[in-house]
Amino acid sequence: MKRSFILAGAAVMALAMSAQTQWHNPMDAGFYVVQNQAWPDEIGHSYARLPDRAESMVRKPLWDLSRNSAGLALNFKTDAPNIKVRYTVDGPHSMPHMPATGVTGVDLYRVGDNGEEDFCFSGYSFADTVSFSFSVPGDRVAEYHLNLPLYNTVTWMEIGTPDGASFEFLPRAEEKPVVVYGTSIAQGACSSRPGMGWINIMRRNLDMPVVNLGFSGNGRLEPEMLSLISEIDAELYVLDCMPNLTTTPDETVEKLVTDAVHQLRAKSNAPILLVEHAGYSNGETNAHQKKTYSRLNASQRRAFDKLQAEGTSNLYYITRGELNYSPDAWVDYVHPSDLGAQRQADVVGARVKAILNK
Repeated sequence: MKRSFILAGAAVMALAMSAQTQWHNPMDAGFYVVQNQAWPDEIGHSYARLPDRAESMVRKPLWDLSRNSAGLALNFKTDAPNIKVRYTVDGPHSMPHMPATGVTGVDLYRVGDNGEEDFCFSGYSFADTVSFSFSVPGDRVAEYHLNLPLYNTVTWMEIGTPDGASFEFLPRAEEKPVVVYGTSIAQGACSSRPGMGWINIMRRNLDMPVVNLGFSGNGRLEPEMLSLISEIDAELYVLDCMPNLTTTPDETVEKLVTDAVHQLRAKSNAPILLVEHAGYSNGETNAHQKKTYSRLNASQRRAFDKLQAEGTSNLYYITRGELNYSPDAWVDYVHPSDLGAQRQADVVGARVKAILNK
């Protein structure tokens, strides 16, 4: 009897040992692993979006939002049958119009044999330490992409795999990115989860790095931000700031657009794509709302026409009509739902592909 207890105890201990988790900190990889992040030499060992020197250059609300990890991702390979993620953040887990899964959550995608990314569902807990747990096939070494929170600041993160499973972080992609400068819509409001932010959808479709420089309420075509953006050796720049210029006079909007293009063009001949305001959910029932987005789009269009008349090269444009949101594409008056985000990603992504001949 005593021997059977000892054997049973040994079996329990062996099972416990086999279930132990090996934790991997991305910041300990020894090389830059954060994907879709500009300025890696300055911020590559953090989950920020602007370099520290930008704090003295931009307004505080924008600086604070630049700490959010919108658009960032971690890529790794493993044969683990389950993958855990644990991390801490320094902001509220959710907002009234956006769930915790989008504000603070992470999304995991498995790269299939055809190169497409397949979504991995998870269990999750939003406590002082946020935790996600994914059950995956584990039948071979596969590549995974972990999308980071859209509206929160990650202060610490680890990825866990069962003891004995293979695991390696993949280095940051070196190819030139698409850079998107925009508003809360670009940052990711109000997608249900990070993978459904329109920039992340577009990145999956393009299969290339996309730098998310969307700042909620603060994408205002400011020269300080354009100066920083012009430092990025981009494949293409997208300027999508009209929704944050609603109180700006027409002449000023036109000048901001013109100056922004001139500022980028002074450093790079990469294509520049201007995107109109997609409108409001109540645009057809509220005359003031319709006038607002119509006025902004007309001002940006005048700037575009002026720039073309000047001979500005490699300049492209997407209209509200091309975006063509359906009545159900919004969560509130302006922020797209997953349906709206998919539409934005499809239209902008198709134009980017055409411009880059991808």
